[in-house]
Amino acid sequence: MSMMKYRVIREHGAFTEGEIREADEAMVAHLVGKSLTLIGPAEQPAQKSEAAPKNKAESAAPANKAATGKKAKAKA
Repeated sequence: MSMMKYRVIREHGAFTEGEIREADEAMVAHLVGKSLTLIGPAEQPAQKSEAAPKNKAESAAPANKAATGKKAKAKA
């Protein structure tokens, strides 16, 4: 999703002429040239200060039984 800044050149919906709005360019492509003019890319949100916690279970459990070499129990 690429957020861009647009200037409203013609009123549409809740937006009045002269306002600046941020929107996904795919969502407002039909309005560019008619109601909006492209200003440039929107500011990117700040990066997270901490990394996401690791899933401890991923390293502990094998992906499948073939990875461990164990055989399945036979059904009686």
